[in-house]
Amino acid sequence: MSESYTVTLTDSDYVVTMTDSGQWLHAPGTDFLFAYIEQDWAKELQQSVTQAFQNALHMSSEIKKAVLDTAGQSVVNGLYLLDQGAMTTAMNSIDGMGETSVSQNHQAGEGTAVDINQEFFTAILAGLSGDVAPILEYLTQEMGDVQAQTKQESVTSNFGTVIGLISVMPVLGVVVTSFQYAFSSAQTSEWFVKVNCGSVEHYSYDYSYTVVNYNYVQSS
Repeated sequence: MSESYTVTLTDSDYVVTMTDSGQWLHAPGTDFLFAYIEQDWAKELQQSVTQAFQNALHMSSEIKKAVLDTAGQSVVNGLYLLDQGAMTTAMNSIDGMGETSVSQNHQAGEGTAVDINQEFFTAILAGLSGDVAPILEYLTQEMGDVQAQTKQESVTSNFGTVIGLISVMPVLGVVVTSFQYAFSSAQTSEWFVKVNCGSVEHYSYDYSYTVVNYNYVQSS
């Protein structure tokens, strides 16, 4: 089992999970924000990634406020009920945030809730070099909270969540802060809420989802 510990800052906390080749940094709860620091990176690069991660910890609150201000929706337990246009309007209202790309994704197969969750996050976090296995328990637990919130809501069009990434551009060694809005249809939500996150039961799954990518540059 991977070793984890909590780092306490003045106005926020985050969790560090050690792995064989480095460490994951992630925000607590469903305010999904991730960075992976490889142990063989130069000290300066490790410090830059850590600082960018710490700087981005407040962005979940900024994004939720932007959604409330522009779409009139409150975000609870990481669940967003916006389509691409409404989400982009909200994100564009944040200084330094801008849409960069959109991709369509599809997952299909059979497995447990943990397997399904691992496949999803492996795809979502592909821009980071760490294996998601050491943080899979956290990912499954928090997606369970998103699922529970989805059960309470009436999903009429789209549902999804926002995931922040602190990554490093290859070769250049430039640290990049970005956010992804991963969302799917109301039809997918009907399947999503039926998967028992605490069960070892195998489920057949076949779903598509859209990922809208936004780059964020903090104002100096």
